[in-house]
Amino acid sequence: MPQPATLQDVADKAGVHRSTVSLALRNNARISAEVRERVQRIARELDYRTNPLVTALMRSRRTHQAAKDVVLAYVTNYSTRYGWRPPHHDRPDYFPGAAARAAELGYKLEDFWLGEPGMTPARFAQILLSRGISGLLIGRLPPGMSEIELPWANFSAVALGLTLNSPDLHRVSEDAFASATDAMHRCIAKGYKRIGFVMSEPDDSPNMGDRWLGAFLRLQLRLAPENRIPFCEYRPPGEFAGHFLGWFDAHAPDVVLATHAGPILDLLSQSGRKLPRNVELLLLNNNKLNQGLSGIHLDPGIIGSLAVDMVVGMLHRGETGLPTAPHHVLVPGRWVEGPSLEASGSLVSRRKTVKKTVSAD
Repeated sequence: MPQPATLQDVADKAGVHRSTVSLALRNNARISAEVRERVQRIARELDYRTNPLVTALMRSRRTHQAAKDVVLAYVTNYSTRYGWRPPHHDRPDYFPGAAARAAELGYKLEDFWLGEPGMTPARFAQILLSRGISGLLIGRLPPGMSEIELPWANFSAVALGLTLNSPDLHRVSEDAFASATDAMHRCIAKGYKRIGFVMSEPDDSPNMGDRWLGAFLRLQLRLAPENRIPFCEYRPPGEFAGHFLGWFDAHAPDVVLATHAGPILDLLSQSGRKLPRNVELLLLNNNKLNQGLSGIHLDPGIIGSLAVDMVVGMLHRGETGLPTAPHHVLVPGRWVEGPSLEASGSLVSRRKTVKKTVSAD
């Protein structure tokens, strides 16, 4: 495997001193624009990449301050220390992808819990700063929480997902609107007429749910008016089964777009409806690929990795505090087609079967 290019390699090819290369790569005005452009072009040609550990060390020497960019903090605020990760819940886990990317860049990602007994925002910040940590990834927040208070001026911070509403940080999240749009386009292209949307579990990220629903309603306008099925919203556990089956019986969808598979599969099985003979099920959050269902797979590892890239860039540029123009990076999901999505030839017969089943019930 070839060795990565070094600063000296760039300097040798450009015919300049290493210090000139270092200044040119930082766009220092002491170096002429012509030399900066030539050095940067050569660095790209050689695929030269700065080592963040060396960058932090050199910065500390220039500023006479301790290097602070070696460790990144993954900030969580669930009621328990590790309530944010599996097996405690099945929501996206951004940490593994973020940790892997941090290691590739020479950083270490550590989780820090805001919910420690007796913890306050000021104490939390003091702990981080005493360890020289100024780069933060704000993990997914628990249901009912949408705000975090910290002395943000001390940190370079990026939020993961759509659960944090305040403050409005730079963030990387799933493109829920694009995912639902893709799913609707595929349903329409396959000839489905009656497309239903079910929020099948509590929505702990309303921003995500709103985007799914917005895309569904927009594309539903392409269907004939008599085939536009109303949205089936989630109800509390004791009410959802009757609510969903009542909706299903009243509207007899050809295909159901659901946010999570478990509740729908259980209810359809318990009520005698079999997949895919009676109705198709597509997932807008198809993260359990072993279920063999069709839908949108949203890879949390990619989101975690991109968030690390963003926060490392902020550290290198010295950007701290709340951004005046927050950047929101949206990652589209990948369509995965399982055996649950059939061709549209037997749709009419399936609708008739559903109606007969409903009548028999």
